[in-house]
Amino acid sequence: MKFKNLSRWTIAPELDGLLFCAQRLDELIWDFTLDTHKPMSLNAPYLCKEALTVIKNIEDELIDAANLKPVLEELIWSVQNDPIAKALLDLPIERYVRLDDDAKLSERKRRLSALSNTLGSFRYLNECFDHLSANVKAVEKKKIDATVRTMVTTLINMGVSKKSLQAKTNAFFFASGPPITKVDQIDEFLKTLYPYVHECDVYFVVSDLIKTVEESSEAFGVSVIEELPEDVAALQAKTPGFECGADECYVELVNVRAKDVFSAQEKAARTLDRLSDLYTLFHHQRKITWRDTALVKQCCLPKPVAAVLTKGAMEKPYDFRTDKASKELNRLIRNFAIKGSSKARFDRVADLHGICVSSDVVDNQLVTLWTSLETLIPSTAHGTKIVNVLSQITPFLMLAYIQRLVQRFTHDLITWKPWYVKRLLNKVPGIEGTNTIYKAMALLTVPNNDDLRSELYTELKDFHLLRYRAFQLSQLLSSPASLRAALDSHLKKVEWQIRRIYRTRNMLVHSGQSPSYIHTLVENAHDYFDQIIFDVMRMSCGEYRASTLDDVFELVKLRHVKFTSTLADISEFNVKNCAFLCEDLDTLYDFENEFWGMKSKSDAS
Repeated sequence: MKFKNLSRWTIAPELDGLLFCAQRLDELIWDFTLDTHKPMSLNAPYLCKEALTVIKNIEDELIDAANLKPVLEELIWSVQNDPIAKALLDLPIERYVRLDDDAKLSERKRRLSALSNTLGSFRYLNECFDHLSANVKAVEKKKIDATVRTMVTTLINMGVSKKSLQAKTNAFFFASGPPITKVDQIDEFLKTLYPYVHECDVYFVVSDLIKTVEESSEAFGVSVIEELPEDVAALQAKTPGFECGADECYVELVNVRAKDVFSAQEKAARTLDRLSDLYTLFHHQRKITWRDTALVKQCCLPKPVAAVLTKGAMEKPYDFRTDKASKELNRLIRNFAIKGSSKARFDRVADLHGICVSSDVVDNQLVTLWTSLETLIPSTAHGTKIVNVLSQITPFLMLAYIQRLVQRFTHDLITWKPWYVKRLLNKVPGIEGTNTIYKAMALLTVPNNDDLRSELYTELKDFHLLRYRAFQLSQLLSSPASLRAALDSHLKKVEWQIRRIYRTRNMLVHSGQSPSYIHTLVENAHDYFDQIIFDVMRMSCGEYRASTLDDVFELVKLRHVKFTSTLADISEFNVKNCAFLCEDLDTLYDFENEFWGMKSKSDAS
């Protein structure tokens, strides 16, 4: 979350809703936003489509019928908590889908089809626009938050690129341009988001190996050309990374139908991927390759634009700084206690993660990430595979959840105004040292710090999103009961998402089907993997000195039981009893080589 320049804005109370909407939208589509604050992978319309897909796969005997229940659970929950979906329904959700329905699968499918038509993508999107416009004008921040999040989920699943949403949001609200003076400008902005289908021509610089399969490439709509069209050549002269070398040539893919230039580039690159992969079935020594930069002509734009390919979801997590990464690697090598077959599994998992990072094919990334998780966790002969995966993975994710929220909030605060935040946190009573996350946790949690929270709200002024996040977290942490409710809700959502990742992996392997939301699944799977693998390293390098992966997973389960028990025993938070929420997540302690007392000093840093 970053505070962007508001020089174009008229700062007035009636524009508070519009400014909050712009800041929240900017956060939603930023690659490095915490997963909790990103768009969900699916909302009610697309959960309904997913349920129909699951039924088809059950009918085709690709998956077991037990897979349907969690999908329907999530669909019902989603509709019940979605004012937009409920506004579109002709009857209560129970008339369309029920968990205790003993009707034939064909009958359930028929009712789900009716629900899918009722919650059609464009019908739902138009309702989102109506609700968002009204909520912005009424300055209903909680409703704006929910509506803009589900709107972005809808647009992404309809094929709109996040890059396109980023470009439009930045251009309309934050880059140089006309002043923003009226709340009605929300309607002008929403018109720019409507997902029209465009005809695009996409140009790449490709290795000249493609000339050897020129006849085959035409079947893919790929043409080798000697010269670029005049308007594309004019852009090429201004675009670093698009120069054609001695062993390269230009290729053109015409009439690529897509929602924006970035989606067109990705679609065209997937076509080149298929062509290249088929070629390697017959020739293993060299592969058809292409530059990351593409030039794209869109039917309704006056000029072509440049677009750059990325590794996608695998590039998006926060990384350690290079100096800290090298320090942690040295500690890992010096202290890693895992031995034998567990060490071989750990090394294999590290190899698989490296393959994921180097791959640019999102389908392969998901399959490899799931294989990494399966390799890492202890196997069992009892129960189904997915039940075992859930029981092993969720303790890691639940232990980290609250601290990750407060950790990111603290980071956002310090990024906004470091010196003010340092002074504010130093006012939090009852905490010695400089542990900023612990102080931020106490600031948000302890009732006696209400005056400090009010001071922070006042100082945040036009940073409406960060003030909203502070208030939102303070409400979540206001009591042990509200925190337990939030954890229960998070556990349910995590289990649904892990099941979805597993189903998608099976679809890719057994039927080759790739859903529209696969990028989000890779982001989530990668995030889950990173949390678990780092905890594995901590439990082996730290004071527990766990020597097998089975020991690590058992210890984390016990620590989660302790966490739950500690929370259950607290009736009201104070500066002392909230400390257990602040365990350090980002350091591999060297208990064999750091003298007594050094850990507590490093805690404070």
